[in-house]
Amino acid sequence: MVIALAVATFGANGVVGAAEAGADPVGTPDSSSVAAPPEECVGSTFATLGNIYDAVFDSLLPTLPAEVQQNAGSIKTDAHRDMDGLRVSSLAVSNHPRALGASADSPSLEYRDPLSGYVLTQLMNIRNGTAYEAITVDDMTLSQAVETAYLYLYVTVIIPMTMVAGTIPAIMPIGPVSLGLLISLPLRIGAKGMDLVVEALSNELVDACLVSVTQEEKDRAGQPVKDLRFPNHVPQMLEEIADQVLIAEDETCPAVGTLPLSRVVDRTAGYLADINTDPAVDQQIADQAARLQDFMKTAQVPHNLIPSDPADFTTIETLMSLGLGLVPYVGGAPTEAIIGLTHSYFGGADMSETVPLSDLTVTKSMTAGYYAYALSAHVFEVAYGQSEGLTVSLLQMLLPTLSPEQLAQSVPQSDGLINAPNTYGLVVFHNVLRSVCLAKDKVDQPAG
Repeated sequence: MVIALAVATFGANGVVGAAEAGADPVGTPDSSSVAAPPEECVGSTFATLGNIYDAVFDSLLPTLPAEVQQNAGSIKTDAHRDMDGLRVSSLAVSNHPRALGASADSPSLEYRDPLSGYVLTQLMNIRNGTAYEAITVDDMTLSQAVETAYLYLYVTVIIPMTMVAGTIPAIMPIGPVSLGLLISLPLRIGAKGMDLVVEALSNELVDACLVSVTQEEKDRAGQPVKDLRFPNHVPQMLEEIADQVLIAEDETCPAVGTLPLSRVVDRTAGYLADINTDPAVDQQIADQAARLQDFMKTAQVPHNLIPSDPADFTTIETLMSLGLGLVPYVGGAPTEAIIGLTHSYFGGADMSETVPLSDLTVTKSMTAGYYAYALSAHVFEVAYGQSEGLTVSLLQMLLPTLSPEQLAQSVPQSDGLINAPNTYGLVVFHNVLRSVCLAKDKVDQPAG
């Protein structure tokens, strides 16, 4: 659906451009006495669904029946009235980081997934006071439509499909290959391929020339309906978080993920002191924070031995990780860690270099946590596979009519469920931390 809409949009843009090129020049008898407002060709962050509808309708109009051509004006008017009457809550809409104000160099464009993108959108909505406002379908941008459509597809199809693929049992095994593997392989590759395609398409649409709009239409694109709010209230904790963060920018507002752990300890201690009213407890918090900081300054960590995060892999490395993950016993977390170490080594990292734990970044620590969980889960999966005989014996007590071979082929795999907290919990949270910065860290862009 999303790709078809984008293709139709690109096709419509070509027709619109041709129509503009053949328009009557200003000053001819057919030209309007009032100059039309200037127009600008925009990408998906300013091209609304109303603009897209007009472009597609006008491009198809010459091929439509004569009756439709005669009533084209009223048909478009009715369609826009219907789209304007449909209101969507801001809480149900996701957005591209560029539409939230991120620059082309912001890390929020590189480190994102549908879930973290939705979280980032809602944080900015809360910060801007638009969390419970509504937007018309006519004014919804193509970017919002693409991101929102894929968010719901991701939650309702991609995630369940990936988890199911990781639990399909080894049916009819022939050596390392089984019918279960042949069934799960298209699901795994399809889910990963869909991620790569939609992310690339979404980024391309932002900078594409899709439709020409006036400045008034550009200002209205993606904006909520004025003076229309849903009667809800944002929890105070979320308001406090949203008030402290902005979209990260490398030059002016470094992402939370780049901050050292010492900064995190200071902020945590400060927050605990702020919400506490007992001076004795405040002193205890300060003492504990000081001891922790002293320990972190003396503990040395070989930080480059932490493999590079999978989000920093090249496309080839990502495909290699996916392919090697199918190798029995060693595929998965071990091969992904090896690829991550290779990425760091060939990137020029000194594998023997150490830094104090206090200087270790949030991203490095969370990446270490990711690999620690993944490797632990991998060990559990191997142990689970080795204990298959015990599982089969227990099942045979319940199902004595089935042979041990039949039962062994019906035992589900464990990685689909056991890796879900890492993939859809820690990774999403990490992407959010790499996409936002602390508002107090923002500095003005230098002149020039």
